[in-house]
Amino acid sequence: MTLTVNQQAELEKPVTRLAFFVEFHFLSGIVYLSSLGQTITWGGHDWLGFGAIGNISPVNEAQGTAASALTFTLNVAQLEWLALATGDTAEYRGRDAKLYFCPLNEQFQLIDPPVICWRGTMDTQQVGIDGAQGEATGSISLKCETSAYGLKRKSALRLNAAQHKQKYPTDLGFDYLTDLIGNPDNNLWLTKRFQS
Repeated sequence: MTLTVNQQAELEKPVTRLAFFVEFHFLSGIVYLSSLGQTITWGGHDWLGFGAIGNISPVNEAQGTAASALTFTLNVAQLEWLALATGDTAEYRGRDAKLYFCPLNEQFQLIDPPVICWRGTMDTQQVGIDGAQGEATGSISLKCETSAYGLKRKSALRLNAAQHKQKYPTDLGFDYLTDLIGNPDNNLWLTKRFQS
């Protein structure tokens, strides 16, 4: 992440004001949200405020390919978010999400364009209600994973000879699979007379 000189100078002050911007690439369209209390325009888009983003879990930096997930808490009072959370998972799962941040000056204006600080893909959503009866508030938790998370998952639909031998060391069935697929003319399953 590369900050401008002005942004770095603001972050070095004892008191710093920050704004976060989130870009969700849903199947039905891209949504631009901000942590500010008002809609702000930058990058050619209107970033909606008014409490659309309730909370963002901390961004953890780690060396290597450790997958660090982020959880965005969205306002359930907006019916559009509730429809997304209870609808088809194809609307959000596996689609891009980006998080930007920008320091603000004392007049709460952006200092230079926001910079991207995290990117990943949307994974799961949960709808929850907290609080006592009559004072309950609802929220949607959208968990997003980095691209490194996909490296940890094993493919459920494909199996090769090495994977098969881990479970069944004496079975040689998959050793011939590549040859069977690559040379279909050399491997006759039926007699030539039957095929004629």
